[in-house]
Formats: sequence, structure tokens, C-alpha cells
Amino acid sequence: MNRFEKRRRTLLSAATLLFALNWASPSSFPADQEKEDVQNAIIRYKAALEVNPNNPATHIKLGNMYLLSGELDQAVESFKKAVKLNGSGAEAEVGLARAYSRKKDLESAINAYKEALKLEPNNADYHYKLAQVLSRKRRDDDAIVEFRQAIKFNSSHAAAHRDLGAELGLKGDVEAQISEEKKALELAPNDPDSHYYLGNAYLTLDKPAEAQKCFEKCVSLDPRYAEAHHLLAVTEAAQNNFEAAIKSEEAAIKIEPDNQSFKSTLKKLRSRKTGNPAK
Repeated sequence: MNRFEKRRRTLLSAATLLFALNWASPSSFPADQEKEDVQNAIIRYKAALEVNPNNPATHIKLGNMYLLSGELDQAVESFKKAVKLNGSGAEAEVGLARAYSRKKDLESAINAYKEALKLEPNNADYHYKLAQVLSRKRRDDDAIVEFRQAIKFNSSHAAAHRDLGAELGLKGDVEAQISEEKKALELAPNDPDSHYYLGNAYLTLDKPAEAQKCFEKCVSLDPRYAEAHHLLAVTEAAQNNFEAAIKSEEAAIKIEPDNQSFKSTLKKLRSRKTGNPAK
């Protein structure tokens, strides 16, 4: 699934790029100046490896730069070399997992995260990242186990609570989803995704008023969250507020003008407002 890959990053320099890469989303790419910085860093790290080819830390740094530049095959090779050299700990396995994930080789990514967890079994972030990949593979039961492991080792891991809630909702345990989303919001009250998932749960329980509050908060935090505008329209329509619903759906379409589902919903809302059946 791609729902874990929505958040945007602003990357300012090669040093910032490397720092942000620790958990950067697969959709994050540097701007022109940063691209040049990344290429310069690649040249430097390759030169350093000519002098000392057995330095695992340099292979990891090079792999990170290849990830940022989108050169995924080269990233895989760099991280593999770091793994073979030993002494790099779990970091090389995690880099390898990220590279495989970007290549959509999710099974290899899962295996690499498992290797990292053999080295650092109590690392909450590694359990969380493994859970995300398992979720993308639609291995929901396994993902739930790993999200819970992340929470076991870090009870304040807001994202793990949030995404565990989403998985539980997919399994039909909506009350448990609501509980986890509320825990996430206690830890990170300004996370748009948690408000969005909580709103979804309330919609499933046919509680449009509660859902509306969640979606309103979501779009206030992230005005370009198109799906939240769309579901806000649904909740408003469910309460017969068609004028507000039309505005919300128009906001969704403004963000995603080619979304046919949004356009179809807007047509239906307008017909309901006027009392004329949609054709």
C-alpha cells in the first residue's frame, strides 16, 4: 500500500539529504541543486573507496547517495558490499531493505529487515518499517504483529499506533482501530493521517458527525489532502448539508482534477441539492 508514503519532505543540502534519508519516503527526491550535491557526494565516496575499498561505512554512505539519486541497482550493490564486510551492524541491512523496497522487490526488503532485526531485535523503528512492507504485501496479520512489536519496544511510537489502527480497521476490528488512532493522536495530535483514519473508522460505524470532525481537522492540517476533502463531503451529505458537501467535493477536485470518482460524487451531490436525479 502507498498510504504510508504520502508525507512530503523538503531537503536543503547534501548533509540534510543524508540525515533525512534515514526514514525518507520513497517519493522524496532532491531539487536540482541538491541533485548536484548528491552526485558530487557519490564521486567523493567512490574516490574514498578506491583508497580503502573495505570500509563498510563508506559503502553505506555511497548506498544512501545512490538511493537519493534514484540509482537503485547501484544502491543495492553498495549495501550488499557493506553487509559482506561485516562491522556495519544493522545499518547496511536496513539500507538494503530500503533499496529493495524502492525497487518494489518487497520480499527481499522483508528479508533484509528481518536480518537487521536479528542484529537489533529491540529496535522499534525496524519493526515498524518491516510492518509497513508487510502491509504493502497485503500480509496484514504479519504486519499487525510487527506494528505491535514496534509499540512494545516504544510505546510512544505514534506512527505505529496509527498504522496498527489502519490495519485493524482493514481486518474489521473498527473499535480497536479507533482505540489505536486515539492513542496515536495523544502522541501526535497534528498528524493528518491519524485524523483521516479515525474519520474512516467513524464512517464505518455510521457516525457521520464524529467522522466530519476528524476530516475537518485533517484538511485544516493538510489542505491538499484530497481524499479527506472527499470524505468530508460524504459526511456532510449524510447529514443533508449538501451545500457544504459540494464545496468540499469541489476542493477535492481542485487538488485532483482528473479524479473521476470525485467528479461523479460532485454530480450526484448537485443533483441531490436541486432534487433532480443525476443522469
